[in-house]
Amino acid sequence: MVENFPNGWNPPRKLSREAMEGLRQLYHLDKTKFTTPVLAEKFRISPEAVRRILKSRWEQPKEKRAKQAEKDRQHMLLNRLRDKLRERKEVEEILQAKRGRSWGVDTKDKFTFE
Repeated sequence: MVENFPNGWNPPRKLSREAMEGLRQLYHLDKTKFTTPVLAEKFRISPEAVRRILKSRWEQPKEKRAKQAEKDRQHMLLNRLRDKLRERKEVEEILQAKRGRSWGVDTKDKFTFE
């Protein structure tokens, strides 16, 4: 290993914990279909990185995992609220723009809708 990595192991592309877990699940689902080279190509990482991920048994503590899940839920909720607020503002702008318009047969006969 020292010959292959004289400066130590420092991969150029790193995976998130969720991606690592997904990689492990795929491998354990079907080891003949999801071989190391196939997983390396799918996740765009080196076969050595795949080998190390599959070899590793480290898992994040449950408390920390639960905190992260709660933080992710709050972040998603905040994004949804922002999107709804943005949509509401866009609708109000459209309605205000339409209120100023006049409708009718000709310029002398005008109707306005509110």
